[in-house]
Amino acid sequence: MFMYEKNEAQKERLEKILKRVKILYGEVPPQMELLGNIEVEYLEDFLKMVMRIVKHPNINPDFFGFIRLHIAFKENYAYCKMYNTKFLLAKDYIQEQLDAVVKDVTALPLDEKHQSLAHHAVRVIYESKKIKQVDFDALYAMGWSQKDIFDAMEHAATLLKNGRILTTYSEK
Repeated sequence: MFMYEKNEAQKERLEKILKRVKILYGEVPPQMELLGNIEVEYLEDFLKMVMRIVKHPNINPDFFGFIRLHIAFKENYAYCKMYNTKFLLAKDYIQEQLDAVVKDVTALPLDEKHQSLAHHAVRVIYESKKIKQVDFDALYAMGWSQKDIFDAMEHAATLLKNGRILTTYSEK
């Protein structure tokens, strides 16, 4: 699926991490194997980010899956489309809900507060120069903190960045 050379210098360290990943996910997602073979620290950083969003104190963890789903379809990231669809369906969402989010990120089946945050997070990628203080103020008024907003924006931007990199490494 991805073009890369095995990281023989960090093989033992990588194998330990991938063993933990397999226990956690049931398999080793190919993008994680790619990251680890480029540099084990990249995979460790990625896993830290995953843990940060899973344990986020204010944002529903499913929110991040819907953000990834929407961006993956918009950018045509084949693996991310498949993975996030599978991930969300396993959480008992239905295909119609996923299809609605693919078309409009504010259709995510969470409360209005999360819908507004999703809209803002995706706007950061595609319309960053249009965002004004009033946009932040509206989110603050809903109870989102500066950190919450940053975390949502950072996750959306990270998916866009990682998707571009993974596309470059994809076998054509």
